Amino acid sequence: MLLLPEHNPVTVAKQAASLDRLSGGRLTLGVGIGWSREEFDALGVPFERRAARTAEYVAAMRTVWRDDVASFDGEFVGFDSIRLNPKPIRDRGIPIVVGGNSDAALRRVVAWGDGWYGFNLDGVAAVRERVQKLARLCAESGRDRDELRLAVALGNPRPGDISALAELGIDELILVEAPPHRPEVVADWVSALADHWMIALP
Repeated sequence: MLLLPEHNPVTVAKQAASLDRLSGGRLTLGVGIGWSREEFDALGVPFERRAARTAEYVAAMRTVWRDDVASFDGEFVGFDSIRLNPKPIRDRGIPIVVGGNSDAALRRVVAWGDGWYGFNLDGVAAVRERVQKLARLCAESGRDRDELRLAVALGNPRPGDISALAELGIDELILVEAPPHRPEVVADWVSALADHWMIALP
């Protein structure tokens, strides 16, 4: 998850487009607005209005991905007649998934995101409540909820959660696991992790 307001959006757009090309068009860019004022202070970026800055940065990035010669005039970023290559493989650019569990984060998803990433949620019930809230926000704004890709990470996930999450419309369950410190046992750790979770798949 990239804290977008801490970065130059033109640089991020070029880096992301390059990764998209290298991955054959498989890149999804996850962004958040950040929460640590001290981190913003250390970078010399205003903490206030970081959500508005993020939304504008996304619009600027989509502009340079789309236009051969791109111009943008915003409050936080502006450029005139620049060329950015390579372009993303997909005509619509790179999907941008918005991270965060708050109502404000869900409003950002509906306003300008291509998807949502809920992190460290407390089980399926918490996911259900957030998905229902997201659906209401989509209905209020006239946005089609089905066009959003949904991903979650649970605080204590179990293989039995997969079917319930799928019924809620979750497209991806992200496993947040700390790998072992010894490199020689990582392959066995990955294999055991896969065995534990693959049994739950149809």
